This record gives sequence, C-alpha cells and structure tokens, in this order.
Amino acid sequence: MSQPLFPTLPTAPSAAEPGALARGAGQEFFWSVFDAAPVAMATTRERRLLQANRRFLEMFGWSRDELIALPEWPMVGRPKDDDETCTVGQSLAERRPVELERELRRRDGSAFWARVRAVPVEGAGSQRGVVVWVVEDLSEQWRGLQRLQQRQRELEARVQERSEALGLANAQLRQEIEDRQVAEEQLRHLAEHDRLTGLPNRRVFEVRLQQALRDAEAQDGTVALLYMDLDRFKTINDSLGHVIGDRLLRRIAERARRSLRSGDTMTRLGGDEFVMLLPSLRGAGDAALVASQLIEEVSRPYLLEGLELRVTPAVGISLFPDHGRDGEALIAQASAAMYQAKSKGLRNYLFYAGESDAPSSQRLLLENDLHRAIERGEFVLDYQPRYELGSGRLCACEALLRWQHPARGRVSPAEFIPLAEETGLVVAIGEWVLRECCRQIARWAARGLRLCPVSVNLSARQFHRVELLGTLRSALDETGIDPRLLEVEITETTLMHNTDETLAILEQLHRLGIKVSVDDFGTGYSSLAYLKRFPVDLLKIDRSFVNDVVHDADDAVIVSAIIGLARSLQLRVVAEGVETSEQVEFLKRRGCDEVQGFWFSRPLPPAELEPLFGAP
Repeated sequence: MSQPLFPTLPTAPSAAEPGALARGAGQEFFWSVFDAAPVAMATTRERRLLQANRRFLEMFGWSRDELIALPEWPMVGRPKDDDETCTVGQSLAERRPVELERELRRRDGSAFWARVRAVPVEGAGSQRGVVVWVVEDLSEQWRGLQRLQQRQRELEARVQERSEALGLANAQLRQEIEDRQVAEEQLRHLAEHDRLTGLPNRRVFEVRLQQALRDAEAQDGTVALLYMDLDRFKTINDSLGHVIGDRLLRRIAERARRSLRSGDTMTRLGGDEFVMLLPSLRGAGDAALVASQLIEEVSRPYLLEGLELRVTPAVGISLFPDHGRDGEALIAQASAAMYQAKSKGLRNYLFYAGESDAPSSQRLLLENDLHRAIERGEFVLDYQPRYELGSGRLCACEALLRWQHPARGRVSPAEFIPLAEETGLVVAIGEWVLRECCRQIARWAARGLRLCPVSVNLSARQFHRVELLGTLRSALDETGIDPRLLEVEITETTLMHNTDETLAILEQLHRLGIKVSVDDFGTGYSSLAYLKRFPVDLLKIDRSFVNDVVHDADDAVIVSAIIGLARSLQLRVVAEGVETSEQVEFLKRRGCDEVQGFWFSRPLPPAELEPLFGAP
C-alpha cells in the first residue's frame, strides 16, 4: 500500500504545554513571523502535523486545534500515481527537499491546485525528522491558465474556422474562375458557331474567307467556294416537324464535314443551305473531287425515328481567281451555279458558267436572297402619309415594304413582291410587316406622340390563312397597342374571293377594332350587294384612275362614281397616287375625303415621319 505524500508526527504540544519548538522569547518571535507569513506553512513529523500558520488553516479550512488533534494529516489529495508518492517519501527520508505541483483537497472536499515545497529540517533531538511544508495556492494561476488555454482553444477554433472559410472561399473562387472560363468559352463558342449544327458561323467563315483570298493572292493559289442546297429537306421538315428536321440537319452537317479536308471551313447560311471554303487548291479538279465526295456522302439515307430519310444535294462551285476576287461575289456565283444545277434536275455539281447564265441565275439568286432577307434583317418599312383633303390634317399613313439588299442596294417591290407571291414567301414576309408595324406604333406611343392609324397591306394568301387572326391578336398583345391604330388593306379581288369566308374574317376584324380598307378599288369586279354587306371602312381609288383624271374623261367619270358610291355607302374614300395640283383640285370638287401621293409626301422612314405627328 502506498504511503501518503505528507507523513505526520505525533500530536504537537498544546498551548498549555508548549512544544519543543516553542520555548523562549526568540521562539515566540519566530512563531509570530511563522503565523503571519503570507504563504501557507506547516511542520510535520511522521504523518502528524506539528504546527500550521494562519494562512495554512485558511487555505484548508481547518482550525489549528482540529488539525493538531487529528491522528494524521488528511490533506493528501489525489496523487497522480503511486510512483509519485513513493518518490516524495523516498526524497524526504533521504533528507532531500521536494517541490511539485499537484491537486489538494480542503476540509469540505473541494480540490485546488497548489505548488508544494517540503524541506527536511537538519538537526537532532526534537528537530529530528521534522519537515517544513510551504503550500502555495495556484487556483488563480490555474484559472488564468485555464482561461488562457480556453482563449487559445477558441483562437485556434477561430483560426480553424477562418482557415476552413478561407479554404472554402478559395475553393469557391477557383470554382467561379473555372465556371467563368467555361462560360466564356461557351460564349465564345456561341459567338463563333451555329447553334444548331455547331459549324463555324457566317462571321467566322467570312474572316477565314478573306484570309484565304489574301493567301491565295500572295501565293498565286486557287480557292474554291462550294454552295450546297438540299432538295426534299423542306418537305421532310414540314411533314415530320422541326425536331426531326433539326436532327436531320445536324446529321447532314456531320457527314458533310467529314467529306472536307482538315483545313476547309463549312458554315450554314440558313435553313438547308451550306457553303464550304476550300483554300490552297491546285486547281478546279481538287474542288470537283471534294464536291463529288460531299454529294455521295450527303445523299446516303438517314435513319431517324425508324424512318429512312433521303435528301438530294445540289452543289455550285466558284473559283478564285477564275470567277472573281471578291468574297461576297464568289459566294453569289457559287449560289447561282447551285441554282443552275437544281434547275437542270442534277444531283451533282456545276461550276459557275459566267455571264451566259446571267438572266436565270440572277432570278434564282434573288429568290435565294429573298429566303434569307428576314433572318438577315434586310427588310425595312417606310410610311407614306395620308391627309384629309379638306383640312390638310394628317389622318393616317401606309406602311410600305422596302428591301435593303446588302449587295444590290434597294430592290424594287415590283421586282421582289411577285417573286414572293410565286414562292409563297409572301406569307412570312407579310407576317413580319404586320408585327414590325405594330412594334413601330408601340415605339411611337412610348415617346408620347399624337398618333394616327397605320395601314398594312395583306396579300390574298395571307388574308385567307387561318392563322391571320391569331397573328393579329398576338401582335396586338405583344405590343399592347390600341387596335384602332391599325388598319389592314386588301385588294378588291381578294375581297370578292370566297365571299362567305371573307365576310367572316371581316366581321372578326371589325370586332377586334381594326379598320379595313379596300385597296386598288375600281380594278376588280365588286358586287354592290356584297359591298353593302361587308364591314369595310374605306375605299382606295387605284392610282391608274387618278393619274389621268384631269385629261381622261373616262377616268374622271370612274373616280367621280367611286366617290359617289363611297358616300352612299357611308364609307370614306382615299385617292392614291396624287402627284399634281390639278388632281388635287379635281378631287376637292368631287368631295374626296383623303389623298395620298408624292404631291403631299414621298414614303418616309420612321424618324422622318415623327415630326408630322406632333406632341399630344
């Protein structure tokens, strides 16, 4: 069994019988100093307490008499282990001092940490075996140390938190940088590639084309442009839907790309038309070889959704410098050659044949450009004012379509409108005109201008399509304009075609609040009975009658009759193509309501028309 840390002596002498250590005046002084010492001090001999000072008693919570009366000193506390107790006991037995820090216990059982010093007294007789103990309460120091350790732990925790937060922030920053790099790469890809096929877009193609032409010029080389169009694709797209059509285009692009050389560039111009740039050729034979491989590869069947689909490519080829030195001109020549191949029913390629193909090629080229004019933003609207003849007040204007071709300049409507009618493009073009007119009215309204109605011409095909009313409602909803600011114009011939259907459409337009005018009136064969039934608002006298109204008696009679008819039907009447003061005077005398023509104003761009509206 281990020996306690503080061995004690037999009970110290009481106050009535002073012990061996308390005799004489000198000893009284010593005990006064001993008792008043600021540190806890005590003496022991063989496990019993001999004496303890006041600080010692306070520290442990015992009275002096209680401690001295105890058979042994009970303040041992919990040693760390038996080895420590044996080491202390051995040191004291060998008369060596001991110093250590350990946990002690007070009388009430509470523990505290203390620094304990034990010094054996050198002497004989009554001093033999006496040990002087000095106990220093380390509670405050330990509490301070614990607080310091707690603060250190908290600091370490905060440092760890900050480190983790910093690590997380760094990780997030790295991720954001990576995400940004990916996004920038995606944006760069989108800016330089066709979204549907992934091919380089027109801008990238044109840059590479110009570089290839410069290199060929410097090296006396040859460059070829291949223009490919796909017969039967439109039928597949219309019958099976755009999803299948888009997938087919992607597959076609993949095959076509595999047919080209590594340094060639291919782009999609729109729809099912592709153009390929072949730089660094030895001659026309190289271009023909690539074109043959391209046609063979693209012509193979495509299996989509269990269907075997086929398209027939036609390829036109133009060469630098044989056919020209300008990139746009070379593309146009390749396109013309492609249309020649199509017109001859060839599933093959043709080289551009020069001016001998000019008339038919130019028409085919114009048709090709017309297909892409909307997506390229080449159409614009001008607006020709209409005036009340009596007051001279601006009362309406007519939206007139203009085609600003990038190479030809302004193309006459007389040239492209019949072509649009023939190809069916007039429907898509007419819808664009209708929506753009509504957008322009909305822009004017947003600027607070005092607006008048704007009229839009509808072709016969557009008027009789079931989508017309839906398109009108959609355009009005999207722009939020007042329907009373929109007029539609249809020709007299359109009015009299399928009269029951026409009546139903006109009634729905009337319910929408959209006015209807009959354009080119007098050139058709209107029935007065039908005209009375139709909810129309204006009759527009064709310019062919107005042109010679002053000098041709027949025209004067026709114009006067139309004005009289309109008045009897309570319709307003507008004279188109008014270009002279004599015509104006004639129309005034006959009671015409409104006039339109160069005498008053040419068609104007939106910015030039705005001052005529004025502020509200």
